[in-house]
Amino acid sequence: MRILRTLLDRKLAITLLALALVFAGWQSPAHAQESMANAAPKTQQIPAGRTVWHHVGRLFVNATGGFVWVGYLVHIDPIDGSLFDGSPSESTAYFTFSTDQAQLTPLPNNNDVALDLVSAGTFSVYYNATPSANWSDPASFSKGKLIARFNRKESLVQLSPVAFHDLSETLGWSSNFEFDGQTYNFNRITPNGVTFTQFVSTAQQFDGPANYPVTFSGAGTAFAVGAQ
Repeated sequence: MRILRTLLDRKLAITLLALALVFAGWQSPAHAQESMANAAPKTQQIPAGRTVWHHVGRLFVNATGGFVWVGYLVHIDPIDGSLFDGSPSESTAYFTFSTDQAQLTPLPNNNDVALDLVSAGTFSVYYNATPSANWSDPASFSKGKLIARFNRKESLVQLSPVAFHDLSETLGWSSNFEFDGQTYNFNRITPNGVTFTQFVSTAQQFDGPANYPVTFSGAGTAFAVGAQ
């Protein structure tokens, strides 16, 4: 723990929290259904710049500075129903997400602004017919049926004095999912990808599992990218 606290001291502690900035169901029974990516005719593409979803997440950091950003979606356009099986929380969320493990590359400070490059990677969205995600187990947010995977390039993140990050990601793959008799697919909802805007608390917590003992909490929004 002493080594870990040293690692997370000063700029790196803020850096790890900003990592999350990189990425960033329903009340009635639902189930996912795989099909062709363009086989969701009832779903209309939402306009560019419109909100695709809101999400709640936590950044999990290991002793070497690697991290994953996981959490759950609280709204998906064009779905009007609740995305939770009961009282809203991570444990009742039908839709969860997880990034691959990422890394930061520090840049020289710009006066009082701390900056880092975030490695390229993926952001995956899952449908969970029986919600069971738990903050004590980051891997629980990548269980269920994979319904979409977005790809990101290397990007710049501002770590201080305010931790903030936004970036655009392209839709690399998607699958149909069905709810209340309606079929949806992110290839129809936002075929050109999403732009993330996310904020994360700078208060680090030591409440993660052994492989990712340090956590930071945050939330964000994804907006639709327009046609090229």
